[in-house]
Amino acid sequence: MNGGSYFLVLLTAAPGAGPRRPDHETFVDSLVDRQLVLLGGPLGEGDAAYVLRCGSLAEARDVAAADPLVTSGACAAVVTPWDLVGVDLRLVDPDLVVDDG
Repeated sequence: MNGGSYFLVLLTAAPGAGPRRPDHETFVDSLVDRQLVLLGGPLGEGDAAYVLRCGSLAEARDVAAADPLVTSGACAAVVTPWDLVGVDLRLVDPDLVVDDG
């Protein structure tokens, strides 16, 4: 993907939300396939976050709104622009890297 900006998506678990939805993992896999997600993972008790690379804030909000955790009401999503200034790839665990090439 050429161009684009980075956006942090913070997913906050709704009170009384049930267990994680398996279709969320399928959704994230689709973001990997579309080269939209840089990284992500769970945060503490039921919350999660991921970083998107999209053409606009509106596009990032649309992506987050389609997340099954959001559509099911299990989580609320907050999307904010992130002026990412650098990533040191030497610090990334090689086992976490998705390489389709």
